Order: sequence, then structure tokens, then C-alpha cells
Amino acid sequence: MRFIQEKCTRCGECLYKCNYLDLDLEEAKKEIINLIDLGDSFILSECVTCYACNEYCKENANPFDLIASLQEINNTFNIDKNLLKMLEKQYAPYEFTLNLENKGPLMSQCAFFKSHSKLFKGDLFENLTLIGGRSVFCNLIYLHTGQYSLIEKRAPLIVENVKKALKNFISKELICFHDECYLFFQKFAPAFGIDVPFKPIHLYEYLVRYLQKNKEKVNLLKMKIAFQRSCSTRLTPEKDDFLDEIFRLIGVERVKRKFDYENAMCCQAPLLGFLNKKELAIENQNKNIKDALDNGAEAMIFICPMCYDTLKAQCEKNGLIPLFITDLCRIALGELSIS
Repeated sequence: MRFIQEKCTRCGECLYKCNYLDLDLEEAKKEIINLIDLGDSFILSECVTCYACNEYCKENANPFDLIASLQEINNTFNIDKNLLKMLEKQYAPYEFTLNLENKGPLMSQCAFFKSHSKLFKGDLFENLTLIGGRSVFCNLIYLHTGQYSLIEKRAPLIVENVKKALKNFISKELICFHDECYLFFQKFAPAFGIDVPFKPIHLYEYLVRYLQKNKEKVNLLKMKIAFQRSCSTRLTPEKDDFLDEIFRLIGVERVKRKFDYENAMCCQAPLLGFLNKKELAIENQNKNIKDALDNGAEAMIFICPMCYDTLKAQCEKNGLIPLFITDLCRIALGELSIS
């Protein structure tokens, strides 16, 4: 997406509401003005790249996209040039060449088809045609590394690759396992002026369809859960009705707590990684997990594999069961047990 300056009222709300900054409203106003007029602010180095300010902005000006582009221009993270080149190469897309048969709906496993293969087990995935890897990877990871321009540069090839993958499919739908892939096809590619000739289907919607079709197999879990809302879910909140329906269909209660919905706290992966703020990251993780436990949650549910990997050990250490959302559904379907 892009920052839309004419929509920005310079009210400062986007920075004032940030969970990671401690600004009063006047300071927040000053810094958004600095970002727009001067192209610089201490905000660039303090930003944890969680996208929250885009959700906070009710004018849809996309202030995070301004921050991300300025982080690239100013080399805010001071990442070694060789490391940047390695990151660029690691996720560079290539032309899609497989000739897929229409055996079932097409799902993109994103970049997780090898590293998280255990998440693609069971009847939920049995009748799907699965693709994954760099050819269809959305590249939104670069929003976290100060390489914003790479996303737009690579977007046309990624969209074209999915188009090729769907060539023999009657239904021109792509089920997106990863939330960022859905975000890319739903919001980013169109904002770049790219025609998306297929319909992205969020994992939530697919799970609702499956659970409704297989109601007789569902055992209501009667669990209290906390949901770990990932960064990218902030930018397509319109699909949250599907999430509520999933929880209703499998009989779980999403506890009311501080760090949820618009006020959600990110998993802290960027702070633990190249931002190198481990102490702050652990402090924030503990706040998040304590908030879930204090409000009666038995488990923390994840939609993002990175969030799951980052918070899994901390959840287990504190007696909170970490579960990926597909595994939660498989438990309700009797395929898995809660260990």
C-alpha cells in the first residue's frame, strides 16, 4: 500500500495509540509532522514494524507505509549490506513452471511448506492442491527489514505466478494459508496498480467452509482461549467475522483482555531479531501472556507461524497451551488431542 498524504490530518492519533511508544498527543502530532515534512524522526528507529498505526488511522492514510519507506531511505536499521543482499536473494521469486491439475481448491503454503510441514496434516488439507515456495511468496517480510521497495518490484511476477498456477482450475480462487499472503493479494497488489485476476480466500473463510460442511464431526471444545492477533491481521480486519464463526462452530470462548483486537501486541519477533532489543521483547511477551492468563485463557491461538514459533516457549513456560488455529480445528474434529 502507500501513504496517502492528502488523507493524513496530522492528528497524531496513530503514534499516540502505539503500544511501544510513550508519547502524549502533542508529541505524537509533532513526530508525524516530522515524518511527513522532514522525512525523519526518532520514530523510525523505535518502530517495531507491527503495522498498528495503519489500523489506528481512521482516515486510511497508511502512516506505517510512510514509516517503512523512510526506514529504507534512511537505512534506519543499519543492516550490513551483505546481509541485505542475502535477504533479497533468499526470497527472490522465480517464474512458476508447474502444470497443476485441478484436483481440489488451490492453497498457497507460502514459505512454510517445508519448515512447518506438520501444520499441513490431516483431513483439512487432504483434498487441496498445495503450492508454496518463493514463486508465490508475498515478500511482505520486507516490511520488517527496511526493504519496502522490493515488495512492489516483485509483486507483478508473484501475481502472474498464481495466475499460471490456476490456469487449469475451474474456480479462480487462491486459499491463503498465511495472513500476509491474503493481505498482499487483497490490498498491496491492487494498491500497486496490479490486476489480481483471482479471488484470495483467507484461511479463516476456508476453515469456516470446512467446519460447516463437516458439522457432524465437530466436538465442541468448551475452552477459553486468547487469540494472538498477528501484525498483518490488522490490515484486513473485515475478515474477522470468519474468525468469530470458527470459534462459535468449535465451541471456544475468546476471553476479553487488554491486548486484543485493535490494541493487540505483536509477537516481538522484530525486537528479538535485527532490532536487537531482547530485554524489551521479553518484557512485552510476558505482559501479553500474563494478560491472557489473568483473564482465564487456557490456550493461546495463533494464525501466523512466526508468532507461533516466537511465543510458543514462553506460553508453555507460563502454563498457556500454544495452538495454531488449524490444529485447534483438528482437535475439535477429533484428529488431535491437547497435549
